[in-house]
Parts: sequence; structure tokens; C-alpha cells
Amino acid sequence: MAERPHIDEQNPWPWLDPFTESASGFFHGRDADVQALLRSVLATPVCVLFGKSGLGKTSVLLAGLFPLLRARALLPVPLRRFEHGEGGAGLSAQLLRVLNDAVAQASLHWAEPPAEEAAAGDEVATLWERLHDRKQQLLDDQGRRWTPVFVLDQFEEIFTLQLEEGRRLQAFQQLGDLLENRVPPAVAARLDRHEDLIDRIDLDSQPYRFLVSLREDFLPELEAWADLIPRLGPNRYRLLPMSREQAFDAVQKTGGALVDADSAQRVVEFLGRQASQAGAMRAVREERRIEPALLSLVCASLNADRLARQPPGAQIDVGDLETRGAQILDRFYDGAFAELPEDLRAPAGDWVQENLITEGGARRPYPLAAVDATLLPALRHLVDRRLMRIENTEQGDQVELVHDRLAAVALQRLQASQQRAEEAERLRRGKEAAEMEVLKQRARMAEIAEERARLEQARADDALRASRRLRQLTVALAVVAGLALAAAGLAWNQRLRAEAATALAETATRKEREATVEAEYRADAATQALNAYKKALEAADKAKAAATMALNKTSAGQVQAAALLSDANRSYQSATQDARQLQDCPGGRRIYPHVGQDGDKALVQGLAPALRAAGFIVPPVQVVAPERMPAATVVRYFRKDEQDGAVAAAAALQRAGLVDVPARFVAGYENSTNIRPCHYELWLVVPAGKR
Repeated sequence: MAERPHIDEQNPWPWLDPFTESASGFFHGRDADVQALLRSVLATPVCVLFGKSGLGKTSVLLAGLFPLLRARALLPVPLRRFEHGEGGAGLSAQLLRVLNDAVAQASLHWAEPPAEEAAAGDEVATLWERLHDRKQQLLDDQGRRWTPVFVLDQFEEIFTLQLEEGRRLQAFQQLGDLLENRVPPAVAARLDRHEDLIDRIDLDSQPYRFLVSLREDFLPELEAWADLIPRLGPNRYRLLPMSREQAFDAVQKTGGALVDADSAQRVVEFLGRQASQAGAMRAVREERRIEPALLSLVCASLNADRLARQPPGAQIDVGDLETRGAQILDRFYDGAFAELPEDLRAPAGDWVQENLITEGGARRPYPLAAVDATLLPALRHLVDRRLMRIENTEQGDQVELVHDRLAAVALQRLQASQQRAEEAERLRRGKEAAEMEVLKQRARMAEIAEERARLEQARADDALRASRRLRQLTVALAVVAGLALAAAGLAWNQRLRAEAATALAETATRKEREATVEAEYRADAATQALNAYKKALEAADKAKAAATMALNKTSAGQVQAAALLSDANRSYQSATQDARQLQDCPGGRRIYPHVGQDGDKALVQGLAPALRAAGFIVPPVQVVAPERMPAATVVRYFRKDEQDGAVAAAAALQRAGLVDVPARFVAGYENSTNIRPCHYELWLVVPAGKR
């Protein structure tokens, strides 16, 4: 989160940061809790403050308790962060360091310097002896004696960060000696060696106090050390959520002139409104249910909106608080998850939305012990971010969202996630249906191509049979023509014989009547033969014409048959090629044009018709950097078995006017999934002088 502005009258709320001691004048609403905690600190040497995450324990200590302690000459000595791991200072060394810092900052001093035989290098002995030395009283400039109050804030870190059991045991042993006023072994050894220390060291008194503050869900871990440190048990104060009255003071008194009473009441009502499904267990805590962290978050966000106006408004605007407040909580909810590592972000969000809200959007607790170990780091972060808290119950530790308003946000995220999942499923099904339809269309196209090839083959077969019949007819006509010519020759011979017979008849003057009759008969026969010859000649002419016509028809038929056969073969080959291309090139052949300048696009447009006529799909022209262009125009292909397509593209380009266009194979893409089948590229290089 971005750095927050300094707390002042214009910025009285610290967002999710705690109120500091310097901002105690703006800390309101916890007066009763601060007074009760002060009584607990004054009652015994050890006090334990505990409460759920997000209730403002650190603000109660810094801005509430510390000023009251100083007014009673009690010096707050806060230790908020422990050093852990190898090489880190021990607990006593850290307490000694923060004690010296607190003394210096408060302008206090010790009545006498440490004894000459002080335990140099032994922080346990040094701290214990300084606190119990009768002569080393802590004084201010007026000589008033002060008592240190060690405040161990966020003490749960000793369980979460100190994973080495040996160092944790050492820290609790040192802490136990201080809380129980036991003489540490190192001090006992020094007392044996230095008798004068007995007069300086007060073994009976305990001139200091301890306040241990931790999250409520770590009380069981603290109980495990009660045998070693019994004083951790009796004196405890539990910090609860704010009541409506306390929350009203935290808004109206803290905001001052920035908030009127009505606006403060509306903010409290917004945060205190419970969902109707909250249940009976929520009713028990009806009066103490306002989360201070969310209260500060909402107020600081509303004040930031005020300051963003030009000019800034005089008071915060609580209009449309339901919408604006929900937006604040939305940003807070999403921001908490955004800070998680990417690999935990989605799993943690899904887990929260599935386990920490009901179907109606109300909060519900979940057993911490049942949480998957891989999600525990994410849950710890969300607890630290005050989005969730861990509550100790009779059923064990339970994790839950800190507010029902955040449960409503989680429900919205769950519903949005479900809608996205449903939309993704719908898209997946649509994609599968589209892919299935494409497969069906391809199968149908393959069937059509196969049927088309079969029909073309049948047509070719019919044409071949017709050609054969025409050849047979031609032979028959040739036979008819031969017969007609033979009949004409026979008639001619008969005519010659008739003429010879007539000549003989004319010179036979002295023949008998039978010869004359016979001659006349023969003359008649010759006449009949001549008529027959004429008829035969006419028949021959007709047969010749018919034969010629038949021959002409036969030639035309052969040509037509050859043409039909050629068309059939071409149709079959085209259908076969279309079917093969549908199988090998599901999306068709594509040739991607590349040029080095925008002005060369027009040249590609002039070549595109020839490429399309050759069966290629021509996507839009890509303009690449000139230095990426080759030296000359080339058609590239990426699979060896696709060479024919590249050659066909080069031939189409040559028909369109380009010369010397080579088809070049580019190795390394045979098994690549980035290059689709039948992918070709035209790299068109136009010399500068030819543009």
C-alpha cells in the first residue's frame, strides 16, 4: 500500500496503519478499553492483552495506553519486532537495546552508572542486574523515579517466525526469569564470584512491568508455556470489537470538523449492518461488532475522496454510501489477494469463496486444522492484511472473514467466477460443436468430391463407349461404300455387254427369227441392265455421300469423344486434387505476401488474382523492416512434401509477369506447430529503379 499522509486535522484516520503515540489526540472510541487495560497493567507485574486480528491492539497500546503510562511515570519500552534466525540477538539483548532507546528518547537517565564489574558481553546478566540494581534508579530531570514497562507487541511472531525450537526455548527461559523475577543462572554465578553484588542487587523487588500483546488465536500456544511462566495466565485483558457508541466516537470525534453527527451515524450504520442470515451466534455479539480496521479504512477512503475534489470539500460526503462503501470494500478485498504470490492468488481466492461464506453470502467459520498446508501461508497473509481472522473456540481454532460486508464481496467474486466458468464452458462447447461441424463439412466435401469424381469417371466411360460405337459405324459405312462401288462396276460391265450384243444384232442380217428375237430380248435386257446401272450409280453416289457424311460425322464424333474424354479426365484429376488438398490442407493453401515498403503493396494486389486462380488464399500484405528482406524475390515453403505447391505459386507469379521466381525450401519447420500445413510465403523484392 502506498505511504500514508501524516495524521493531522485534514488526515485524521491512518487507513489500516495503527495510531501512533504522536497521534493520540485523534484516537477515540477506546477510552473504556484503555482504562481497563491500564488497571490491568497497574495490578500485577505481568499483563496479557489479546484480541482478534484487526481490532486495533497496537493503536490501543501506542495512542491509548502509552500517554497514560507516561503521566504516571511509567516508561513504555516497546519491542514490536523480534529478531529471529541464526545470528540474531537474543531476547535479553533486544530488550536491553530498546530500553536504552526509550530512556534516551524520554530524556531520562540512570542514577548511577553500572558497577565496574558489570557483566560485559552477557546481555542476560546485564539487563537483569540493571533492572534490580538498587543504585541504578531511572530518573528524569526533576528527580522523579520512573518504572520501565516492557511492551511486547505482536508477540505471536515468536511462534510464527521463530521456527527453531532451541532459540524459542531460550527466549522463553530469559523471558520467564524476568516475568517470574527468577535469578538467571548467569547472575547467580556472578553473585557467587562477586560478594559486593549482593549489596547492590535487590532479589526480592521487581521494579519493572511487562505487557504481552498477541492475537487471540495464539493463546493456546502461549498456554503451553504457562508452566514455565505462570504469570502469563492470571492477568489478561481481552479486546473486543467496537460497539456502535465507540464507533461513533471514532468517526465523529476523530474527524472533528470533517464529520457531522448525522454523517458519523450513517458510517456506523453502514459498517454495523449485519446480513439477515448471520444467525443466533452473531446476536450474542450484537453490541460489539464494529471492526476498527474497516472503520478506519472506510473513513480514510471517504476523506481521500474529499481531498481529491477541487477545491477540497469542507466535510466528507457520505451520500450513496452503500455503493461507495461497497467499492471501498471491493478494493480492499481485491488488494489483499493481489499482494499474494501469483501461484497462491487464485487457489486462495477460490478457497475463501468456497469455504468461508454460505450460499446466501453470510460468513461462516472454517476449522483451521482442516486447511490444506499449502494454503496456510496465504491465509496468514490475509489475516495480517485484516481480511480474515482466526478465532479460538471450544471446537478449536476457526478462520473467518472479519465482516459480513466482506462476505458479500466474496459472494460477488464467487458468482462472477461461476459466470466466467459457465461462459468458458459455453465457449468450449461451442468450439467443439464448430469443430465437429467443420469435420462434418470436410467429410461432406470429401464425399461430394468423391461423388463428383465418380460421375466424371462415368462420363468419361460413356464418352469412350460412344467413341467406340462411332468407330464401328465408320467401318460399317466404309463397307457400305465399298458395296456401292462394286454394284456400280457390275452395272457398267452389264452395259458394255449390252452394247456388244447390240452390235452383233445389227450385223446379223441373215439370222433366223429366233436370233432376232433373242437379240431383241438381249437388247431389252441391256436396257434393263443400263437402268439398273443408273440406279446403282445413283445408289453409289448416295452411298458415297452418305459415307462421306458418315466419315465427317465420324471424325466430328471422334473429336467430340476425345474432348469429352479429356474433360472427364480433367474433372477427375481436379476432383482428386481437391479431395487431396482438403485432406492435406484443411484451411487451403495460403501464401503470405511480404514487402519492404508500403508502396509495394499495390504490386502484390496486381499479382493476387493469378495466385487465387492457381488455388491460393492470399492474406493481407505484411510490411517488414527492409533489412529483413532477401536479396531477390522468392517463394518459400517449409515442408519438403509441399514443394509442388511452391512451384505452382512460382508458376502463377510468372504467368502474372514476374520472371525468375524460385521456390526455396526453408529447413527447421518440418515438425513445427507454429507453421500450419500448406503455408507459403512470397517475399517480393522490387528494385528501387522499377517502382
